[in-house]
Amino acid sequence: MHADEFLERHGLALNPFAAEDAVQDAVLRRAGGGWRHPDFAKILGDPGHPSPTVVFGERGSGKTAIRLQMESALAAWNDRRGQPRALVIEHDDLDGMLQSLLRHDGLRDAAAAIEGIRLSDHIDAMLHRVVPAMVDQVFGVPGREPIRVGNLRRALRKAPRPLRRDMLVLQAVYDHPSAAMRRTRRLRGALRLGGSSGAALAATWSLLLLGLGGVMALLGAGQPPRWSFVVPGGLLLACGAALGWLWMLRTARVARVARRLSRSVRVLQRDGRGFRGSLHSLPLETVETSLPQDRDEDARYAMLDRLFRVVEHLGYGSIVVLVDRVDEPASVAGDPQRMKRLVWPMLSGRFLQHHGLAVKLLLPRELRDLAMRETDEFRRAARLDKQNTIEELHWTGSMLAEVCDVRLAAAMRPGVKAVRIEDLFDPAIGRERLAQELERAGNPREAFRLVYAAIQEHLSHAGADEHRVSSGALEWVRRHRSALRQAG
Repeated sequence: MHADEFLERHGLALNPFAAEDAVQDAVLRRAGGGWRHPDFAKILGDPGHPSPTVVFGERGSGKTAIRLQMESALAAWNDRRGQPRALVIEHDDLDGMLQSLLRHDGLRDAAAAIEGIRLSDHIDAMLHRVVPAMVDQVFGVPGREPIRVGNLRRALRKAPRPLRRDMLVLQAVYDHPSAAMRRTRRLRGALRLGGSSGAALAATWSLLLLGLGGVMALLGAGQPPRWSFVVPGGLLLACGAALGWLWMLRTARVARVARRLSRSVRVLQRDGRGFRGSLHSLPLETVETSLPQDRDEDARYAMLDRLFRVVEHLGYGSIVVLVDRVDEPASVAGDPQRMKRLVWPMLSGRFLQHHGLAVKLLLPRELRDLAMRETDEFRRAARLDKQNTIEELHWTGSMLAEVCDVRLAAAMRPGVKAVRIEDLFDPAIGRERLAQELERAGNPREAFRLVYAAIQEHLSHAGADEHRVSSGALEWVRRHRSALRQAG
């Protein structure tokens, strides 16, 4: 019997046990929130009252599936009227962040980038994830719209001037490097913050005054001097020179800050010149005192606060950061020590408890063991006892059987009555034994592999009318997998 025939006999449009990556799992997308882990409510928390969560789970225990279900649950929450929404930031492209750090610092060894990572780099990456998308939304660029309002440009124009300036500051620092300078000027106009910067006005007036003063001085030159031209001309030249000096002083100060920004915001490939054009559109006080000019965390918290003030005005009461797949970057390759260096900067009580922020850390189980062996100083800083920590994603056999039932229902052809997991197997096996076998597997990924392997083993020997997996096929797969685990 072919696999297609087996699926057809049971009314299945897809094989619900073939996919191993939750992101690419079509059956999981169909199932949605059909079945959730018992700890899901604790992990998600109340979006109206943001709180952090730290989850430890072994590979295959469903961390990424939980993250996708949280995204769906938060989208449903945002669809409801009359309550503050939650802005979702996905911080799962850690490989891209590490590659940016590698290029920025000119490093050859990816391990060096991991060694030098700090919380400031993570916060910069989070802000760079959402700010360009918000600017695109203001300009009406098709694509992802992180803010769910009818017209973001109109909504921001109605905001108080300090909030509009906060949005401009965020754009000036975290927008796409290739177009940030041009988009700063455009955003300044879109938010009605003035058509040109003070620096541009100073330079323009300086040239006009110097030119006009020079003309009047020339008209007044002669014997005897025509003082009615000479005196005003001299005054105009003096004013023009003063404005020019102020313009050059501001330009030098902005250039200094731009160089510092290019060194400190390492997740962007943007040099000082690229920052300089954007910074000229900001007040000098903001440029010199409020931007992340080094790797200081306080400046990053200030930028997070800017984002929160902006989105709070737009009806959002929390910013939910979803951190996942920390073992997958190529430079990490599942190494626990490298994962530790990547994640530990985020295990800061101040960061996890920051106002308006709900950080959801979905971490491999190996990091729990490393955290338990850390120093008292680390434990005091992380305060995992206050972060809604789940030390293990536990799965029983009955829970895994229910997950299999939900996946089967999601994979059925339209109009066909759903089957249960035991319906795929010989009736003599029964649900209780299947639950025992699934519990031995330990987690969803291994459970799905077990069922898939049992089906494939059965199909390799079954006749055309044998459409249920035999007890012998299940037993052979169980023994084979047990032998592989012992050999590993």
